Amino acid sequence: MKRYLTFIVFILIFLQPLVYASFAVYYGDVSPSNIGELSKFNLLILSPLVGENYIKELKAKNVTVVGYLSLATIGGWEPWAEDVPDSIIIGHWETWNEKEVDFSSPQWMDIVLNEAVPYILSKGFDGVFLDNLDYVDKYPEKREAMVKLIKAIREKYPDIVIVANRGFSITKEIAPYVDYVLFEDFITYYDFNDNKYKIYQDGDLQWVLAQAEMLKKLKVKVLALSYVDLDNEKEVEEFSKIVCKYADEYGFEVYMADITLQRIGFNPCENFTKSQVASSEAKIGEENKNICGSGSILLVIFLPRSLRELILR
Repeated sequence: MKRYLTFIVFILIFLQPLVYASFAVYYGDVSPSNIGELSKFNLLILSPLVGENYIKELKAKNVTVVGYLSLATIGGWEPWAEDVPDSIIIGHWETWNEKEVDFSSPQWMDIVLNEAVPYILSKGFDGVFLDNLDYVDKYPEKREAMVKLIKAIREKYPDIVIVANRGFSITKEIAPYVDYVLFEDFITYYDFNDNKYKIYQDGDLQWVLAQAEMLKKLKVKVLALSYVDLDNEKEVEEFSKIVCKYADEYGFEVYMADITLQRIGFNPCENFTKSQVASSEAKIGEENKNICGSGSILLVIFLPRSLRELILR
């Protein structure tokens, strides 16, 4: 009997479809080869350059689709970039080779409200993803201007979906105007100096957790984005353990991907219950059956609980 059950479990491991996260951040090309995979998410954050036909197809499958819009930088690839005058360029972001925009400028507000957002919505997107809100920390004198800009977007487009990326120092002020806050670099991040994916430690980790606690108290809907080398199974397993622990503690939905966001990632905690997630730092390093990971490990996790317990005994 036991051999028979083991055989059934073996077959199910390779037939069980993967379960996808409720959201994804993906800036790669959308094509017939991957649209089926993308359609299994509930909410997608995509490049505004995605073809209208793909947006329409995703929406037909009940996927909420929002388009990328930086509120503090311009990369030159955006359809509205040519209308940004040099007079409102105030710096350069070397990491991504983008120009920093004076987001307190009336000219920039006009471009955002009357060119950028309309362009995104005209392609069929359900809303916008507002990136680089953390620039208010670099230019604190423009803090109120950023809040005003986000408020203006909501007032002019009251029915769209708005996802704000970070901007923790102004989250309390912008919370009434956004539907979600994306917590990029949740627990893990990519260190551009060392060119390595890392887990926050010590004081940096405490700062991240303080922001998570703040968001929890504000009762905003949080989407947590964690970074990992998708090709490193050991790292995926290690990072997933600790990310799942904190995601469960704060009630955040998680999406894990690499720093390029050109590949479709996954939610390592999709089928986890509170009892399955490690409840203390000590448990994170233990070898136990309730782990996150990729490949065959993920396939086991996605089995019904009774079968998982059987195969992992």
